[in-house]
Amino acid sequence: MSLDLNSLKMINEGKTKIIYENPDDSKTVFMVFKDDITAGDGVKHDIITGKALVDWKTNRDIFEYLNRCGVRTHYISSPQEKVSLVKKLDFKINLEVVSRRVATGSILHWGKAKEGTRFDPVITQFHYKDDPLHDPLLDETYVDYIIQKKNGTEYQKMRDINVRVFLDLERAFAKFDVQLVDMKLEYGLINGEVTLIDEISGGSFRLWPYRKKKPNLQQENVLSELDPSGRLDKDTYRMGENLDNVISKFEVIAGITDKFKDISV
Repeated sequence: MSLDLNSLKMINEGKTKIIYENPDDSKTVFMVFKDDITAGDGVKHDIITGKALVDWKTNRDIFEYLNRCGVRTHYISSPQEKVSLVKKLDFKINLEVVSRRVATGSILHWGKAKEGTRFDPVITQFHYKDDPLHDPLLDETYVDYIIQKKNGTEYQKMRDINVRVFLDLERAFAKFDVQLVDMKLEYGLINGEVTLIDEISGGSFRLWPYRKKKPNLQQENVLSELDPSGRLDKDTYRMGENLDNVISKFEVIAGITDKFKDISV
């Protein structure tokens, strides 16, 4: 299949992707990856040649794996390089849903956790998606109230899917001696059902390689068992590494996810 994107109507353009209509099917759209990379709620921004292709490969591999695992997603196929065919949303839920296995990043400051603390079970939190407001955290007690007293079943479904996806991907990355540290995903309604949407690529999670073979990851703190200095995620960009190093780390991720097709589910 060869698409002439210039002939298609653009529906929306975000920081890292463009959405085009599919003239042959009103129930699907084309999601096209860009070479842009951002951090700090969009304040930091660069173009990395080749990033779109690498992110597209990672996204393709992960969504095809999750579809095989039985997760409800918007992903259908990847008809050509840098392009995904996905189901059209009825409604986008304006939240980022974050699951964490190992404490690092912002939670060290506002959550008062020590870096390397292992969360078991995985903790999952909701952030209102708004760059100017810095994606504020929703109070967990209030989310539970919405679920229990306001029939907010969408929140429970997002929470359940997020944890399931986290555990599926944690097991997959573990086969390649890499720990999934945390992960943020987005959701929408498709045919009235809560559905995993958007992309999953190097900017969606933190990945730390194991420091040694067969690490003890059942400890209260696992920092000694992991190698954050060898991180494979967008933190390399946030921390100011040169763009060549950033894309090389993303290429390592794509090399790993390329092998997800061989994992039995």
